[in-house]
Amino acid sequence: MTSIRRSDGLIAVDKKAAQVLFLDPDTLETLSYIGDMPVLPHELAIDHKRGLAFIPAFGDGVHGHNPNPNHFVSVIDLESKTRISDIDLTPLQAPHTLRFGPDGLLYVCCENSSAVAVIDPETRSVTGVLSTHSNKCHRLTILPRRQLILTENEEDATLSVIRIGEDEAYRMISLPAPVAGIEHLPNEKFVVVTNALRPSLFLMDVEAGELRQEIPLKHHRKPAQIVRLSPDGQWLLVVGDFEPVVTLISLPQWDQYPVAVGQKPMDAAFRPDGTTVIVANEEDGTLTEIDLVGRKPLRTVQAGSGCETLGFF
Repeated sequence: MTSIRRSDGLIAVDKKAAQVLFLDPDTLETLSYIGDMPVLPHELAIDHKRGLAFIPAFGDGVHGHNPNPNHFVSVIDLESKTRISDIDLTPLQAPHTLRFGPDGLLYVCCENSSAVAVIDPETRSVTGVLSTHSNKCHRLTILPRRQLILTENEEDATLSVIRIGEDEAYRMISLPAPVAGIEHLPNEKFVVVTNALRPSLFLMDVEAGELRQEIPLKHHRKPAQIVRLSPDGQWLLVVGDFEPVVTLISLPQWDQYPVAVGQKPMDAAFRPDGTTVIVANEEDGTLTEIDLVGRKPLRTVQAGSGCETLGFF
């Protein structure tokens, strides 16, 4: 399989319709789709080296309550735009956030199993299981220079810290409240997690395992959910949970800029050139593209029935 350029396309995971969309990266027009994905496709990780996308099937529930969990990670060939295989994680259940580590392996939070699956993208097989010692684990972030995986355990109000190469969490970090999302800052000294009880962020010191600051989200009325760092490290994007607003936070100043988006914004993808970010609005089936320089919406387009995650390739 030949590798492809990172800016050749845009892929979106349409959770509501259990399908994968391929969009024109310039016009955002839907060009093709893959239907009948395992229930329910949620997140996305792109393997630029191999021209593949990995999409987990979480099940038909929500975090903390997923009585019919699934156990597959589907593999999408980005060149042929086809689903070429499904990786069976059994006995692990409810795969959700997945990220590539500095070792080239793919790490997948399996919520109902309170564990992280390790996938070799070359063989497309599970090569390890890492225990988080928690009650479920929903999302993770990976600190490549520190060789650490941090999972956020929403119901526990904890973070599990796992050293890459070891098979279980070696430390638990207690949080002031249940949380909903996690991202690390460029210096890898701090992680930012979203407070699930009120609109604020917790700035956590990774080494000390302590809260350094609670940052109120000035333009949100409800708790936020996902938080994303731009590839250049200049912007932190905070996505409102069931609230049609996102906040762009400039780093390192921490100035906050609200931007109106569609209903139930979920996740987002920054353009590789750093000019815009595209937010997926699951409830109204739209995408909102935001100009990062002007900090304002450029356009909103229809895309599928309700996308959660998207990414450039």
